[in-house]
Amino acid sequence: MKLPEWVLSYKEPKTEIKYIKGAYYKYAVEYKYNPAKKRTDKITKNLLGKITQENGFSPSAKLLIKERVEIIPKVDIKIYGVYKLFSSLLGGDLESLSKVLDPQTAQILSSIAMMRFAYQCPLKRIPYLHKHDYCSQHWLPGGGLDDKKIRSVLGFVGENRNLLVDWMKNRAETQMPISGNFLMIDSTHVQSVSQHIHVNAKGYNPDHNHDPQIRLMYIFSARLKQPVYYRLINGNITDLKSMKTCVEEFAAQNVIYIADKGFYSLANTQDLQSLNLHYIIPLQRNNSLIDFQLLKATDFKQTNKTYFIYQKRIIWYYSYETRGQKIVTFLDESLRVAEETDYLMRIKSHPEKYTEQAFYEKLVRFGTLSIVSNLPEELSPQQIYTAYKQRNQIETMFDAYKNFLEADKTYMQNRFVLEGWLMANFIAMIAYYRLFVLLKEAGLLTKYAPKDIIEIAKSIYQTRIADKWRVSEITKKTSDLFLKLKIDYLN
Repeated sequence: MKLPEWVLSYKEPKTEIKYIKGAYYKYAVEYKYNPAKKRTDKITKNLLGKITQENGFSPSAKLLIKERVEIIPKVDIKIYGVYKLFSSLLGGDLESLSKVLDPQTAQILSSIAMMRFAYQCPLKRIPYLHKHDYCSQHWLPGGGLDDKKIRSVLGFVGENRNLLVDWMKNRAETQMPISGNFLMIDSTHVQSVSQHIHVNAKGYNPDHNHDPQIRLMYIFSARLKQPVYYRLINGNITDLKSMKTCVEEFAAQNVIYIADKGFYSLANTQDLQSLNLHYIIPLQRNNSLIDFQLLKATDFKQTNKTYFIYQKRIIWYYSYETRGQKIVTFLDESLRVAEETDYLMRIKSHPEKYTEQAFYEKLVRFGTLSIVSNLPEELSPQQIYTAYKQRNQIETMFDAYKNFLEADKTYMQNRFVLEGWLMANFIAMIAYYRLFVLLKEAGLLTKYAPKDIIEIAKSIYQTRIADKWRVSEITKKTSDLFLKLKIDYLN
């Protein structure tokens, strides 16, 4: 029907007016080409309002609500605490990463490492977590992450190991002192169910698990108290065959292989020496190389007079050579008393396994640790003992790698993507260890584990109101906790 002139005055482009049950209504319309009909169709969309001669145009209730929403300032909320924590722990390292990789690749790799550090998540969850984290405002702002980008970057990183080694070397040269530092090297196994990467194979591991595995060789800095190098190794290759290659690739000095009890054999020490590797190998207490005669003397301490203090405990020691091997035997009196007490208690509870006769036969061995080494002469027995005790740091790292990062098994089907994934985990482990050290230095390890701090950090948000970001409210307890770790969320 023909519309009255007073109604037509309210018609605007991309709108139409309909006469329905004695009233006039204004609708939004759009025009879309229909290839099947080979013409443009008009599509009626939402109701805009009603038109009357008395009141003119009256907007619909839905249109009024939409207009009100549009004038309300946009509010966005993103987790901030994890990004602040992670970037504070790794500030200089993330900056140097962008110098060996292009900035976008470095940002994506940093994002993956941070999500592994905070959430131990698989690849498929990283895009979602990145989008809802404040890191997205600094790493790939406006671009976002998807599975294709992640796999592409991990593959590129894995194919260019030379760049990663340059980064690891640069970190070591920048952060480690020229002297007074030594490195420890060891490996761990990770189960792999892939059929396509060709580096997983059945091999030895302490769990006696015969599933296909890969091996990860790590070099750990005693001074920095963190990992400084890693390398992926075929699952059926032994440590001795791999260590020399790792040391040469890293161009490292003062690398020490600290073995487990039970590793010692003359053949193993000869193999290590042929590779020009230093080693510290603890001997089992029944090893015939150990000379306990000095300890049997009643005036041992008065005659020997060689001891040092380790963690508020007195450690006595004496050095000697047996069959061409340099050996130091240490005596920890606190440990000796504890072991004697434990053995005597077991005689009461398990007489079928523990006897008084065996107790007296073992008496001279309680509390002792004997170490074979080929370290330079200038290293004292105290330094050898301390180096061996620091092996626990490597064990802690491997435990954290498998339990904290939940990386005890891999399903990667591409060798290069796996290499990149291991690099992201390596960066996450550096952050973990730096946090561990900060907690230890602040005397907080008895109350908080690194994972506790990360969980607390997740409760700190940034809220954007009217295009301005504001840190969420933080309790004084939380603020004081992070200040002890040298992280200030309010500045």
